[in-house]
Amino acid sequence: MSALTPQRAAPTDPHHALVVDLQSALDLESIWKACLKLVASKLPHRSCSLMFNIVNYEPTEARHHVVAPKNADYVPATSLTVSGPYLARHPQIKLYTYSQIVSEDPDAHRRRLDQEPDPEWNEFIHLAFWHEARPDAVLSIHRPPDHSLISADEQAFLEQLHPMIEASLRRVRAMESEHSRRISYEHFLRQVPLTVMFVNAAGESMFANNEAEKQCGRWNRGLRAAEPGEARFALPGGVEAMFDGAAGSNTDDQAAASVRLSHPSLKGLSVKIDRNWQFAGLQMSPSYVLTFLDEPVAGEASEALSQSAMLALQRLTPTERRVAQLVAQGLRNDKIAEHLSRSRRTIEFQLNSIYRKLEISSRTELVRALS
Repeated sequence: MSALTPQRAAPTDPHHALVVDLQSALDLESIWKACLKLVASKLPHRSCSLMFNIVNYEPTEARHHVVAPKNADYVPATSLTVSGPYLARHPQIKLYTYSQIVSEDPDAHRRRLDQEPDPEWNEFIHLAFWHEARPDAVLSIHRPPDHSLISADEQAFLEQLHPMIEASLRRVRAMESEHSRRISYEHFLRQVPLTVMFVNAAGESMFANNEAEKQCGRWNRGLRAAEPGEARFALPGGVEAMFDGAAGSNTDDQAAASVRLSHPSLKGLSVKIDRNWQFAGLQMSPSYVLTFLDEPVAGEASEALSQSAMLALQRLTPTERRVAQLVAQGLRNDKIAEHLSRSRRTIEFQLNSIYRKLEISSRTELVRALS
């Protein structure tokens, strides 16, 4: 078998670099900048606009570029009222021109003049991107008066450009949706009465609510404040050695995939480690959910909370939740103060805040609310 002939690197293709920019865009602004550069490299134009989030043919967001504005504050018209009826008659159309609209709808010329009384263009090209039955984004290219006709090469370029922009828009929309879900989940986790932390297989924190970060510091430092320059996050000592146990030997049994570690000196403080899974590229990799348990008696399991108790606890701050739960477990104020390393006066102040937020007035009512 003959050896492969070494290939020399091809000269850099500027157009290829612009395509890569578009295909790797991670937000709408990056898509717009890449589109503008690509259009400028292939199409003479008077102005170019990218319109997003179109509702009733009116974009709620748009980006514009004008090659030679007739005045400093000139902005191209963004309404799609000129092409709206045409789009309604041609759902899912990807590429169309002003000339095509007028050939079907002579009244479009009047709508054009109503929108822009003194236009400096005779033709526009629109690339439309659809979400189900409605246009979601439109790339609008206004041609100079002396370049109204579209050449075969320009037509081919536009037909290649459309699917690239469409793929980029879909990717960014998916990323925005995922980011929105993540923010919602994190907001929910910060509100629920759990002290929870998500850790990847490398021992790096992916998410921790405020109380979990406090408990993690308490686990590692006790009551000592963090020293200047000391790492803000460090896994609870001894936890990494428990990861293999939480892996459950490739079993799907949830009980086998959960282990618990008690703090070596702080009574009542323990951490439960559950196996989780996360996508890493095209593969699945293990991650772990750490739930801190702060109980008045070491090894005593907490009773499951009712739905009404969960709703009540969500109205409290993390510190107030711990006070309320210790009250519900029968501890008096002096014992709660000792357990949480706070003064009795602080516990009394927090208890009054709990009563006010839950609209109750006694320990008996608090115990009933959390039962």
